[in-house]
Amino acid sequence: MFNWQDFDVVFQAKPDYSFDNKTVESINKHRREAGELFFDRIWRSIGLTRPSRNNYPPRTNQDLRNIWSKIVQSSAPDEQKLALLFYLLRDCRQLPNADSNFARRTYLPQKYQLLVAGLWELDHAQFARALEHLTDPSLPPTFADDILFTLLQHPKCDRALATAYCVAVSPPLKDPKTLHAYFSRLLCNNIVEAYYFAKRQDHLKHKELFEQLIITIHQEDPSPDHARRAALVVGLPFTSEEDGWFEECLLNGAGSRLPKAKDSVMARRIAMGQFTSDMSSLKRLKGETIDGVNWEYVQTGILGAVPH
Repeated sequence: MFNWQDFDVVFQAKPDYSFDNKTVESINKHRREAGELFFDRIWRSIGLTRPSRNNYPPRTNQDLRNIWSKIVQSSAPDEQKLALLFYLLRDCRQLPNADSNFARRTYLPQKYQLLVAGLWELDHAQFARALEHLTDPSLPPTFADDILFTLLQHPKCDRALATAYCVAVSPPLKDPKTLHAYFSRLLCNNIVEAYYFAKRQDHLKHKELFEQLIITIHQEDPSPDHARRAALVVGLPFTSEEDGWFEECLLNGAGSRLPKAKDSVMARRIAMGQFTSDMSSLKRLKGETIDGVNWEYVQTGILGAVPH
């Protein structure tokens, strides 16, 4: 019977094995880039409380033996221990097939092999290869929010992969930072899609994301593209409740000091035909001419159309 708990049995081919300097430096570099590795998350998930960065990557053979022993002696179920040991063996590049042989001899379930292989690829900034494993339909959504956040925030990751992962896996988006980061990605790509995504959330998240949409648009630098996006927002089919949020945000809330906040409120009222006999707010509006039109033209047209 294969005794996977015994380091010397597993490393029988080379019991004095240690990570080379290039591997150690590469792992530390990736940790700096990502902020936290998925190794660190798995480490905590099996009940190990001392910071994993103090143990991984191991620099010497004794360090490697120590980390192996800590994993083996943890209180986690054997399959979780085996998964983290499998991760370590994927780093042992000078031991050909060490990881696959270990998985075969310990009968590590395929779902654990897929998950750990994907997380290992993420930790090594191989994002496309990681998704080949992590989007497998047999996998439960383990670490799904963390995976999506990493794809969205890592400086070397193509953001299109984050969108692909979200479509394929449908992560729960329970972590607020992941939810807002993904929503920011939607806002960059398609305002209408972002708007309807916000509407599908519960009431509190709906309001938070709706306000994020309004504020994001008003924080953009002036440009023809910004003008088109702002006009698109003004014309969205808000509910009466969303109309209230829109005006509250731009007149009294977090967006009230942003450029063109009051202009947007008035533009929305005009677009929706919400005229009043008191046009003083319209008269106070000034601004640049865009495509030959400015607020003075609008003021003249509206005042001429409203009965006195």
